[in-house]
Amino acid sequence: MKVLGLPGVKIETKEWMQSLFSALGENSFESKVHLYRHWSDDIEADIDHEASCLENLSVDLVIAKSLGTLVTTHAFASFNFEPKTAVLIGSPLKRHGLHNYGLLKMFLESVPTHFIQQTSDFNGSFEQLREIVQPYQNANVTEVPGDDHIYGDIDELQKIIQSIFSVRA
Repeated sequence: MKVLGLPGVKIETKEWMQSLFSALGENSFESKVHLYRHWSDDIEADIDHEASCLENLSVDLVIAKSLGTLVTTHAFASFNFEPKTAVLIGSPLKRHGLHNYGLLKMFLESVPTHFIQQTSDFNGSFEQLREIVQPYQNANVTEVPGDDHIYGDIDELQKIIQSIFSVRA
């Protein structure tokens, strides 16, 4: 199984993603964490550039956090990025909503997606996300406690993700 990790905007989320992969037993799957250009070049994050890096890429699973969820949906819509399934963590609804959630909705029409969202995430609460994705048969949402957008409980995330894929297997 090929798994791609798309971290958040801050470089610290690279280690966070690597810790999540380790907890998931990364020795049992092929994994890669995408490295964003803005981390080394000290420039603003560029969603279009990062999405273009995924052009024509196919993976079994993409796990994305925050900025990574924006890169995922943009790459899918514009650059033929083809994940078979997705786990989107901490979706920044304010940013996804710039185009009436169009890219997110297009993604959900084709890719089975499981969202993990904090109860009161300041970028979009669990309840807000649930309302947006409820019409889509391919979408499920798991609520986790919190409001800080950090998603620091790796053990909890690991259990959620493994329970999803044991059900789908």
